[in-house]
Amino acid sequence: MALFICFQSIAHGQHTDLSATIDSINQFAKPSVRIQKFNILIDNTDIPKTPKTQATLFYELARSYNKAESYEKALLNLTKAIQIQKQLKHQNTLNKSLYLKASVYQKLEQTSEAYALLLQIVKANGADKYTCNSYRKLANIERERGDYYRALQYLNTGISNKKLSENKEFKSLLSSGIIAIYSKIYETSFEVKDDISDLAIVKARQKNIEDHLDFFQSKPKMLAGIYTNLAIVYDSFQELENALKFYKKAQKIYKENGYIYEEWDVALNIAIVYSRQQKHQLANQIYQRIIEASDDADQKANAYNSKGYYLNTEFSKEKLPYLEKAVIICSELDTQLKNNFRLPTLSEIKTSGYEQEILVYLIDLADHYVQTYKEEKDQTYLYKAKETVILIDQLVSLIRYNVDAEASKLFWIKKGVNIYMLAVEICYRLHDVESAFYFMENNKALLLQENIKTFQSKLASNIPRNLLEREYKLNYEVLNLQTQFQQEIDNQTLRKSFADKKAEFQTFMDSMQRAYPKYTKTKEKVAIVSLQNVMETCTQQKAAFVEYILHETDGYGIYYDGENPEFFKIENTANFQQQLKKLKMFMTKRFMNSEALKTYQTIGFEVFQQLFPFKNASRRLQNKKLTIVADQNLQYLPFELIPMKKEGKLSDAYLVNTVETSYVQSFSLFEQIQKKQNAPTEALLVIAPNEFEDKELPALAETTEVLEFLSEYENSVLLTRKEASKENFIKHRNNFNIIHVNTHAGLDSISKMPWLAFYKEKITLTELFGLENQADLVILDACKTNDGVNLSGEGIINLSRGFFYNGTQSVLASQWNVNEQAGNEILQTFYTELNNGNSKSKALQLAKKAYLQKHQNTQNTPYYWAAFTLTGSTDVIMLPSKNNNTIFIIGAILFILIILFFGYRKKILK
Repeated sequence: MALFICFQSIAHGQHTDLSATIDSINQFAKPSVRIQKFNILIDNTDIPKTPKTQATLFYELARSYNKAESYEKALLNLTKAIQIQKQLKHQNTLNKSLYLKASVYQKLEQTSEAYALLLQIVKANGADKYTCNSYRKLANIERERGDYYRALQYLNTGISNKKLSENKEFKSLLSSGIIAIYSKIYETSFEVKDDISDLAIVKARQKNIEDHLDFFQSKPKMLAGIYTNLAIVYDSFQELENALKFYKKAQKIYKENGYIYEEWDVALNIAIVYSRQQKHQLANQIYQRIIEASDDADQKANAYNSKGYYLNTEFSKEKLPYLEKAVIICSELDTQLKNNFRLPTLSEIKTSGYEQEILVYLIDLADHYVQTYKEEKDQTYLYKAKETVILIDQLVSLIRYNVDAEASKLFWIKKGVNIYMLAVEICYRLHDVESAFYFMENNKALLLQENIKTFQSKLASNIPRNLLEREYKLNYEVLNLQTQFQQEIDNQTLRKSFADKKAEFQTFMDSMQRAYPKYTKTKEKVAIVSLQNVMETCTQQKAAFVEYILHETDGYGIYYDGENPEFFKIENTANFQQQLKKLKMFMTKRFMNSEALKTYQTIGFEVFQQLFPFKNASRRLQNKKLTIVADQNLQYLPFELIPMKKEGKLSDAYLVNTVETSYVQSFSLFEQIQKKQNAPTEALLVIAPNEFEDKELPALAETTEVLEFLSEYENSVLLTRKEASKENFIKHRNNFNIIHVNTHAGLDSISKMPWLAFYKEKITLTELFGLENQADLVILDACKTNDGVNLSGEGIINLSRGFFYNGTQSVLASQWNVNEQAGNEILQTFYTELNNGNSKSKALQLAKKAYLQKHQNTQNTPYYWAAFTLTGSTDVIMLPSKNNNTIFIIGAILFILIILFFGYRKKILK
């Protein structure tokens, strides 16, 4: 009755505020009552309503439908509210409606629709709680997908919003989200870490929270979650006392507030710490209590897996029932299978929603199958292990494909690295060379292959090249600024730079989405080439190949030269790794005395024997054209400098004397690179600054000789001194068949990002990405152009990578600081041999051999001649013709003299 009187008062124009009526309706506990009364109010045409009031009523009605779980009706009314609010341009109320609509879509499991609405909110760059929570929800969605680094991007972008982060509560919430993501990254990683930069970031965010701890005191569940996440990170970085301190704080809060599930979750983590401290009785009590009492699949599976993994027994077979039980419980197959076991299918894993958790359990299971085989000598366990690693490979590929951030892809690639080594070991024991080759290929340069394939697909979509280049440039600028900002979170200049660049990139990508709707969804899966295809190609070309997979404690290789493939194990890998380090030290020495040379030859020959441990290796390699797919520390080793003989003259023992070598990151990647059809319009571009504006870079005194040599080629462009600029490189790089850069190169001391110097500026690897080129060959005539950070499962992140990304078919680069005189001599001979019609790999071999024959004394150590290696295509390359002006002039003079002679003779005869 009171509500009816209120309606009448409003209808008769009295001053009763409609908002009071809305408040009174919201006092009703039952959503059904609120729905009824809001509908009456909306339908009552006698009550005057402004557009703002109408939007409010539609929002409140939608909120009531949401409470009643009538989600479709909630969406309908939110759509009406949003239409009005967009016209009114009231951003705060619009954000409130968009946020609720996103929440409804999430309840309906329509994540993509929710994601789009949350993006709308954060793009408005507001400073309200809906903006803050939208950043957090976007991060949570990415976390669930496994795209941890995209999640961090969202949270860091939120903190870089100056108005938003001025609110200490919002900044603390975003900081807690960052800690949560790092806990997810490190929750299954307990090895000792050399890089503690992530721990430093977490500690900085921890301080943000501790400075505003009173805000979280009223939110005990959230505070306990933060403590748990901090404990996980400290646990991973071996700070066990800190870990236990935060675990126990979290456990106390959960227990006091009746959060049983969360309390048991923390108890599980404490039990794992106890297990690692050899306190098995304490740990097992916790595991058993959770197994018996918990009704949560993931929690129970974690207890089974941890109990089995840390079971205090010498026999792996006794651990298997627990590990298998973890897999079937988390896959939700325990009711169906009862006491039997089989691996879940990929589809069953996806249906369970526990992809990331099951991956961990499968890895533990595969490893213990292999350990059990070693103990029991029963091949049944090897076949079970192989079946498991195949499933793991499929699961890692699925997760990696579903993430977008490059750092997240690298995270999941790294997750696969150890399992691929285990898979190759299984294949070795089963004599399965075909499958081993697949796992070796899957262990190398997957991200580069995927990026090249996607880039080629985008190029084929006829989008202007300058737009593609701008996308890559902006993207990497954003990532670089984010990295700097994470290290200096209170730096206001960095905060603004990051926020501005992120906004610029987002605006650009929005425009690309509007202009090319399908473009931003372009994503290509990688394809792994088969061993059979590679062997057929080698047979046709009368060539050979060797491919390795190498870790600190294990190593394997496959060699093929037309006979049956040799599948071998590198024995005593730990000692082999030490030999590689010694060899690396020797090969960069300018001078070695006779004793050092002898030691080098001895160690080098032992390395040769381990790299090619099959019968008659030296004979089979004789005069071969060998493609090498290296791994880990082998990627820093030019095989040409390895002695094939323990005794005799060192210069005659080098592998380069009898073997023509080239390198590829992987055959699968090389096949993808070859798919790009280059169409250069000009022949040779030479860029040689000679000297540099940055006086820390010394002038290149020997450049003149190289330039004089290269200037003899027709249809070539030589850019020197000030003309050898970054701007001119970018301008000309897409026109030439050969690009020769004679300059300095190096790694940034902080970021370890490779760079290439021009007269005034440097270009970094990140800037090279997206700059398409048409080159068949790029010659990086500078120091350490093949150097870079070596990422597990991806290889060396060097300058060559940038050129291959953008279309180059082959790169000639250096492994260490090149002696300028020796390098120039080798490259001049290399060009001469190319001009003689030799392939690139043969030309480089002949150039190195010529140098060794000419320099028989101190300058024939590997430092002088072995630095340059060829990666990619070895095909013959057409060089421009040499200028023949001198020959033409001499010929013309002779011709004139002959005419004069015969004319004079004819005159005499008359």
